[in-house]
Amino acid sequence: MKRLLFLILLISLNLKLLHATHIVGGEMNYTCLGNDKYEITLTIFRDCFYGDPNAWFDNPASIGVFDTNNQLLGQFLVPLVGNDTLNPVLSGECFVAPPSVCVHTTTYRVEVELPFRTGGYQLAYQRCCRNQTLLNIVNPLASGATYGVTISERALLECNSNPKFQSWPPIYICVGEPINFDQSAIDADGDSIVYKLCEPWLGANQQIPRPQPPNPPPYEPVVWQSPPYGLNNMLNAVPNGAPLRIDLKTGILTGTPNTIGQFVVGICIEEYRDGELISTTRRDFQYNVGICGRPTAGFFAPEVQCGDLEVNFANESVETNSFLWQFGDGATSDEQSPSFTFADTGTYQVRLIVEPGTVCADTFERSIQLLPATLKPDFSFDFLECNDSLTLSILDASSDSASEIIDWDWLVQPLNLRSNNQNPTFVIHESGLYDVRLRLRAANGCDAMLNKPLEINLIEEDLPDSLVVCKGEEIELNPNFNPAYIYNWSPSNNLNNPNVPNPLAKPDSNTIYTAIITDSEGFCQVKRQVQVRVAEVIDSLNAFAEPDTIFGRGTSQLSATLYNNLIYNWNPTESLNNSDIYNPIASLNITTTYQVTTRTADGCLKNALVTVVVMNGLCEEPFIFIPNAFTPNADGVNDVFRVRGNHIEEFYLAIYNRWGQRVFESRAPEDAWDGTFNGEQLPPDVYGYYVELRCFDESSFVKKGNLTLIR
Repeated sequence: MKRLLFLILLISLNLKLLHATHIVGGEMNYTCLGNDKYEITLTIFRDCFYGDPNAWFDNPASIGVFDTNNQLLGQFLVPLVGNDTLNPVLSGECFVAPPSVCVHTTTYRVEVELPFRTGGYQLAYQRCCRNQTLLNIVNPLASGATYGVTISERALLECNSNPKFQSWPPIYICVGEPINFDQSAIDADGDSIVYKLCEPWLGANQQIPRPQPPNPPPYEPVVWQSPPYGLNNMLNAVPNGAPLRIDLKTGILTGTPNTIGQFVVGICIEEYRDGELISTTRRDFQYNVGICGRPTAGFFAPEVQCGDLEVNFANESVETNSFLWQFGDGATSDEQSPSFTFADTGTYQVRLIVEPGTVCADTFERSIQLLPATLKPDFSFDFLECNDSLTLSILDASSDSASEIIDWDWLVQPLNLRSNNQNPTFVIHESGLYDVRLRLRAANGCDAMLNKPLEINLIEEDLPDSLVVCKGEEIELNPNFNPAYIYNWSPSNNLNNPNVPNPLAKPDSNTIYTAIITDSEGFCQVKRQVQVRVAEVIDSLNAFAEPDTIFGRGTSQLSATLYNNLIYNWNPTESLNNSDIYNPIASLNITTTYQVTTRTADGCLKNALVTVVVMNGLCEEPFIFIPNAFTPNADGVNDVFRVRGNHIEEFYLAIYNRWGQRVFESRAPEDAWDGTFNGEQLPPDVYGYYVELRCFDESSFVKKGNLTLIR
């Protein structure tokens, strides 16, 4: 909960920081009404352009009352009644201030009772913050302001009213223009007044921008951005300027600002009676120093216009919204940028007056000559040479019946080719649609322009730079040919036809073939070459299989003639352990023909074939052979009993004596019975057997029979 309250407080403070910047000046005054009654007035000024729009005047404003020991006696909360916007007053009546100058003001009034008090009173109001754009003090965004008055014991005893400034300083002054502003005051009691520049007071801060009641005295002055600013130089950052000064007797404020920006300035009035200081009144304010515009007339129109009596005038005047056009033939207009049609050709003196009828009026005029349209641009094209580029010749056919043509300006786009020759020549390197523009100027000032399109079709045929053909084979020289062109190839030997776009070449050795290519009109012609290199091939290639015949299912070692630096590839690949070597192993159960292909580094191919035959016999006798007798006498002939077959997949054999006792059993086709049981030789007799097997073709074989053991 504490952390949440802290976050809420922090957000609240940040909002205050965001919405605090606006103060540009203020002052406080008092008037004695008698019987210890006084009217207190507080005037505050805020920036309505740079200031935060949410930082409005306080409602209410708190005026604190302190004794001579800086102790708070109380506060007056004064409601906001209204506000007004000040108009800029400039040092010259024709100057114009920019729209960024905007100042709001309001005055708080309250009638209070201030009985006599030893030492008198100090009254103060505080508000934060000043404009961040101020240049002459440190950290203006965090600098508040204090406005107040001091009422001495004598002022209380004698019902004194403080001197009142007669006018607020101008809110905008012109850089580089001398100022001479009356900052004098009137004192109703006829006391002596002394004027001086003084340092504005700080007051309040960003954390508590509108303290109620205000903080107690004493109040610190602003911190000047020193150098160059200080009490003796409040405006100028550039040397050699006239600093701000005030006449201590007359209150006339003078100086010449030489730096653009915003500056805070302070003025104090000391009121003396019989040589005794009885009150001090302070005011500070913000000067906006900038460039002051003057109404200036200006417009653009052609000096010479040919073939058209309507003239469009482009108004280039500044700092004005009032215009008077005089067209030189008695006609006038008050439009900003009029179009005017003259009655005839001729020379007219056109005048523009801005702010007419005022002391700020300014005039601009120029002469306009209207001539008939006698300049006729024209030209034609000629093509001089065409190969990899085209030489374009342009022939001028322009004329002017009233004047001499003195200037030709040619432009070929989009290549941005230019020339000032009357009959220029251009070299075009690419096919495309072009725009040719001619702009003419005659001696009488008339000009004219003509554009013509131009289509250029160059021979664009990119043959391969080089090709490789395997010795003894053919190759196409130009597979991506253009059928619109005519071709002639040389040398013609080893070509199937030298007059076709894409001949077949079968050279015996490396050869450079040259093609002369002509367009269909026979005008453009280019030469292209193709270099053909003849690559060597291997003499022979053979393929082998060992064994080349297998029964049912098995493996065969394949191999091809071995050459160094050759790439081998076998197909089909499914039954091979590796198809990219010269000697793979094939595992198969059907007859298969394998092709081996070799490739040289130049891509020359050679093929060979080999077939592996797979014998898949019937799963029956005689392909399954079961002997009916055997002689286990160790003479090396018919010593064991075994079932034979080349295509057996699964196998089971059992042998029984005459009493049904099983004396031998096996599931391996290669196993054989040697006539023993439990390591003992069995006597000669007739034995029974049972055979069950499955062949590679998924067929099965079952047989029961007798076997004679002979010793």
